[in-house]
Amino acid sequence: MMTTPPPPRHLPHGAPAVPGGLLAGRRAARIRAIANSSQLPQERALADSMVMTAWLTAAQRARYAVSLRAGLQVEDFMERLADERRVVLEEGADPVEDELASAAEAERAARQLPLRVLEGALLLLALVLAVTLVVLGLRADGLSRSSLPPSAGPFLIGVAVLVILAAVVGTVASRRRDRSLLGWAVDRPGQLGRGLPMRRPLQGGSAGPAILSSLGPAVLVGLGIIAICVGAAVLLITLLSPDAATMTTAALWSLGGGVLALLLAVLAVQLRGRRLEQIVRRERAAEWFGDLRPTREADVDADEA
Repeated sequence: MMTTPPPPRHLPHGAPAVPGGLLAGRRAARIRAIANSSQLPQERALADSMVMTAWLTAAQRARYAVSLRAGLQVEDFMERLADERRVVLEEGADPVEDELASAAEAERAARQLPLRVLEGALLLLALVLAVTLVVLGLRADGLSRSSLPPSAGPFLIGVAVLVILAAVVGTVASRRRDRSLLGWAVDRPGQLGRGLPMRRPLQGGSAGPAILSSLGPAVLVGLGIIAICVGAAVLLITLLSPDAATMTTAALWSLGGGVLALLLAVLAVQLRGRRLEQIVRRERAAEWFGDLRPTREADVDADEA
């Protein structure tokens, strides 16, 4: 009786969970297809090489080209890197004694701790402003008055600016970490073909960019709908009452601003989808094919001792 052999270890067994929400539909299906694609080693190696070549800087490509014995042309570098990756996919990665220890040391050196602390401080300050605004609203006197204090505008603007700054700082920190770890890999011959054995994956997201990418489109949609409704109501009033004709310009500006906010929300969703596709492709290009069993056995021996 013949049994079907298991798939090679370089082919994925399942897809990572991709959240639905605003990306449900074609975009989510495309991301799942990229993550689940079971290509032949030659095709997978070429795809990983193309992604990694575009990810590296020119200086990093020049440094790694020495071990690949590639020329100065990008196409030559990509072909040599694809050959290196294909050998690993087909024959497996040879064990390297100091690989995991060196990778752990590189991760510790690339943590970007000052930027992470700054990002956390900005988010904490934004939370303090939001809580202060809520408290001032609850303490407003009189049921007929607005639940928001007169200073609600500056508070909301301050929260938005702080969240945007935190997202920028978090993005810079993640990119600097990725560049540092890629720099570690290009200094080791054969490492890009083997992949990067990182405990925390590259392009790891932080709180600032995650909050902005999640709440940003929703806030834009809400503001757009409110602006359109207010502008339409004011424009209707100006048409019915000649005395309010001076408000026509403000109504048109409100309508235009609402439409612009909706367009920006759609653009933000599209950019987020493209970013998720890029992350999935880069994760596959940097996938590590080494063996963790020696490390796990060493950990078990250390625990027993």
